[in-house]
Amino acid sequence: MAMEIISADRIDHTLKMGSAMLGELEEIVPEWDEIPDWEQADWSLGWEQFISLLRHDLEAAYRSSQMTAEQKAQYKQLLSKLKDVSPVLKKLNLSQPAVSYVKGT
Repeated sequence: MAMEIISADRIDHTLKMGSAMLGELEEIVPEWDEIPDWEQADWSLGWEQFISLLRHDLEAAYRSSQMTAEQKAQYKQLLSKLKDVSPVLKKLNLSQPAVSYVKGT
């Protein structure tokens, strides 16, 4: 099976998306129980989209050495933050990233 080429722009976009989602997560946690169900669902769908891109694009790009050194550093930082917020994700019933670095392998 041929390796998918993931563009640098797509990698950058997904890294920025992840950083923005984590920033929003910090802001939304204190008010999560008070926000309307539709808003929770909307945010959760955006989170699911990010997790899908993380699994399919960023993990693949990282493993196939398609990232620049700067992108690799940003990716590892993003994964470290995701690992740190794991209890929050569990509490809000949001998907956990299932990538090797987060799992500790």
